Amino acid sequence: MNGRPLLKARATLFAMLIMLAFTSLAFAYAAGPPDGRTGAPGEGNCTQCHSSFPLDSGDGGFELYTDDEAFYVPGEQYTMNIEVFDPQAQRWGFELTIIDTAGEVAGTLSPMDGDTQVSSSGGRDYGKHTTAGTHEGDTEWSYWFMSWVAPEASTGTVLIFGTANAANGNHSSSGDYIYSFALAIDEDTSSSVDPFASFAFLNPNYPNPFNPKTSIPFSLEQDSYVRLSIYNASGRLVTVLEDGPMGAGSHESNWTGKDSRGQSQPSGVYLARLTGQGGKDLAPARKMILSK
Repeated sequence: MNGRPLLKARATLFAMLIMLAFTSLAFAYAAGPPDGRTGAPGEGNCTQCHSSFPLDSGDGGFELYTDDEAFYVPGEQYTMNIEVFDPQAQRWGFELTIIDTAGEVAGTLSPMDGDTQVSSSGGRDYGKHTTAGTHEGDTEWSYWFMSWVAPEASTGTVLIFGTANAANGNHSSSGDYIYSFALAIDEDTSSSVDPFASFAFLNPNYPNPFNPKTSIPFSLEQDSYVRLSIYNASGRLVTVLEDGPMGAGSHESNWTGKDSRGQSQPSGVYLARLTGQGGKDLAPARKMILSK
């Protein structure tokens, strides 16, 4: 009879140690996920630990923007804007890697502030959040900035893979949605002539983020037909703000966060696009963030 309380005490202690181990694991990943969780070839993703829901099954998403997403110039430095959104989340994390078609590291990733960090293993570099970068308490969306110096000439196409955690803030691995991202960027082997130079300018909207209204300034070097359109992060046309001939000079259009039917749009990332005859882009698109 004297042994039973001792066995019970040992069982209770064992259970406490297991709970402590899982709690410590959850907090350890708050400081940054393990390497190799980006979904790149040969890697897993964050659902290996955060397994409550299938990959990309939530109502949010994972987006990445660079100074120019169409191509990269060898040796140039780019700012990467990494964004995750989910209407239910209130804590955040991510991991990404940039590789060439052989699966090796391409270029150099660097943090721009204390919210991000870089680790290396298996011939790859990994950009990821820090503890401060989990942005606990931020609701609906969160973002990070990192710097990337493009690789040397003749590297060819580079591939960016990443997964992001839109967490519920319960400090465990349960109940979190994981989103994935993949992007291919070609090397620029042409001249450095700007195809948009000396014709039109689409300036940053203000305020940004915004709710419920933002102003979108643009200017034309000459009289032209223009169409100013708003797209969501999935590439769907939301509404058209301007559509017709306009004179040279400065212009400004307002968007109130509604689609062409007058329906209010959800929080998220949107793109303003200025096009001319035949749908040709007159200036690089601008990213806007609607935050409710």
